[in-house]
Amino acid sequence: MDKNELRTQKLLIGIFSILLTVVLVIVAGVEAKKSTETKPVIEVTGVNKRCVSCHTEKGIAVKAIDQWKESQHAIKNIGCIDCHKAEKGDFDAFYCPDSDILVGRHPTPKDCAECHQQQVEEFAQSKHAHQFWIIKNDDRSIFEPTITTRHGCEQCHNISIVWPDKSVGECDACHPKHTFSRAVARQPETCGECHIGPDHPHIEIYLESKHGNIFRAKEKQMNLNYASKDLKKIPIEVPTCATCHMDGNETQPSTHNVSARLAWESQAAWSYRTVWLQDKLGDWTIKRARMEAICKSCHAPEFVETYFLTADLVNLQYNELRRVFVYWVKKLNKNGLIKELEANGKKYSDVVLNGWDEEPEHLMYHAWHHEGRRFRHGAIMMGADYTQWHGIWELHNDLVELIRWAAEHGDPEAKQWVNSRHPSKFMPYPIYDIPGNAWGINPLANKVPFLYVNYDDYWDRVYQNVKYAYEKGLLSEKQWQLWLKRYNNKEHYLGTKYNADSVYNYYLQLNAIDTKAMNEQVVNMQLPGKPFYQPRPGVIAGPSEKVIKQQLGRKEEKYSPESGTK
Repeated sequence: MDKNELRTQKLLIGIFSILLTVVLVIVAGVEAKKSTETKPVIEVTGVNKRCVSCHTEKGIAVKAIDQWKESQHAIKNIGCIDCHKAEKGDFDAFYCPDSDILVGRHPTPKDCAECHQQQVEEFAQSKHAHQFWIIKNDDRSIFEPTITTRHGCEQCHNISIVWPDKSVGECDACHPKHTFSRAVARQPETCGECHIGPDHPHIEIYLESKHGNIFRAKEKQMNLNYASKDLKKIPIEVPTCATCHMDGNETQPSTHNVSARLAWESQAAWSYRTVWLQDKLGDWTIKRARMEAICKSCHAPEFVETYFLTADLVNLQYNELRRVFVYWVKKLNKNGLIKELEANGKKYSDVVLNGWDEEPEHLMYHAWHHEGRRFRHGAIMMGADYTQWHGIWELHNDLVELIRWAAEHGDPEAKQWVNSRHPSKFMPYPIYDIPGNAWGINPLANKVPFLYVNYDDYWDRVYQNVKYAYEKGLLSEKQWQLWLKRYNNKEHYLGTKYNADSVYNYYLQLNAIDTKAMNEQVVNMQLPGKPFYQPRPGVIAGPSEKVIKQQLGRKEEKYSPESGTK
């Protein structure tokens, strides 16, 4: 090796040594920073120090103190007495044991409003604060013993509690006591404490959706503790419940009014466009525009608008199903086949809304309060299974059961329906529809639907219904134009103008192979061994009382499967 090569080699070694040293210094600095990072120093002084010392010495709610120390309140020197202060005569005022400190047992939104006035006011104007369960609560006050509502309805609906000081709400329903964590409030399961179950399975719908799927995959990488006050864009990759209903983005301010972006009252017995605080929040089109503005942070405009238009048509379709239920229960009530509950001259159940003691009322209630909500909410929140199997399928099943009940109890019209063999009997109502869907073009998707392929005027009928809804203000001008765009080019959006028969025939062949295998492996099989019980013609299954008494008096004998006797 000559001198030049040796010199070059030494130079390279020197450069790499310097680079390695720099990297090691950077790594050491990062690790040193991590090791020296400490939590903010929380200074507890004055009355607050007395509270903390007493609780610590007596071992009373010590973890609450630890939780408070993690909060922004503690960092900003907002202590116990700032939230728990009270004056004589306050409904919740009391003296702590062995203390002369007068404190309030229940800090209310009125207390929170001293620092968070905007949030408290927004909340008080939302449906979270609406006392509908007290205004209309026959199904709780009659059907259930009161004790069950204490840890049932009231535990969730306490979010709309009206306090003796006339403030409304419970901030710690979402923000846990003492930490008041934003991250916890944004966690989908926090909303799922209440928005769960057969009548409003929103957490299940969310977790079924692509939104929930991505959240589960990425949640450990996302920081949900961001401040939303000056939020200019959505800082996380996928929305949580709070993202869509509360957080802001480039165009929308954040809000504690969860009704500000809702275009439907879809929890009600009928779906109708929201008029909630219309003078302050605007009409349903303005509320929908707010929601769409959030969605368009991640999705293309046409996808968002087509998806919501389809969901809106689902809500309108629900109304037509419900109209049939209302027709039948009113008719059965008028004919005396079902009756309302009465006491002291007052009726305590409405056959349309909340009857339970007779089958048609029971079906009617569930078709609204359970299956009907799931059908509508699944469509709005991307929960396909809740729109389909937990929704429309169950709704139709309720309707069939109701009409069968009417037929069994002598209603001539119901008997005619039951005896009909025509498939269209399952659609005794007008239809809403939209050509195709928001996801793409599928030439095979429209080879099956009975009404579509058997009625030449199917789309003419649908056109009339959608146009009528638009004229009644239930669809916006923009939505009507979007629907017309698809209607006028429906062969494209439905895929019927594209020939994919070769693909269809290929899968038909595969299906035939599958079917043949099923028949060979299962359907046409008959095991050679005899079954252990075979009823004999003319013989009542099961021993007579005389035989039972005789058998009880016998000693245990071997059982003969051939004879069925001992």
